Amino acid sequence: MPRLDTKKLALASILGALAAASEIIRGPPFDIPFPLLPDTVSWDLTGIPMMISLLFNGTIGAVYTSVIGCSIIFLRGNVAGGVFKIVAELATILAFAALRKGVVVKSVVAVVSRVLVMTIANFYLLQFFYGAPESYVVGLLVPLGVFNATQALLNIIPSYIIYSRLGNKWRLWGTTETNP
Repeated sequence: MPRLDTKKLALASILGALAAASEIIRGPPFDIPFPLLPDTVSWDLTGIPMMISLLFNGTIGAVYTSVIGCSIIFLRGNVAGGVFKIVAELATILAFAALRKGVVVKSVVAVVSRVLVMTIANFYLLQFFYGAPESYVVGLLVPLGVFNATQALLNIIPSYIIYSRLGNKWRLWGTTETNP
């Protein structure tokens, strides 16, 4: 099983703290109401440090970052919100990590994974946590699917841009290789 060395663990921890901080700070630019469901759902930046952690540290580092980033939601006492968040972020990250194809294919699969996983999760968990009637939940599934697709893209695109712009020197940070 792959392990995180000290440098990668430190980077994953810092990115997890950054994700958690973006959950604490409410309002723009950290929290933007989703127009189709503005009172209940919002786009956030929490997933960007998680995706960056995946790109630099691999799957284990990204899961670690996700757990740290989402823990603040649970610590605030919002168990339902924490469950929704961790499921959504892991659906995106694990699908992206599972493929060895190009970034576009990985991104499409990650978006589809998040939408499918969250559609199933929303159907059951909205009824479980909030006692919402099934007919009401079914009416929310399309707008929530649009939200999850756009949130996944909001996580993936800036993360990949940051990753690609930092260059080989940063990518090799945790290895013993050096480029003069």
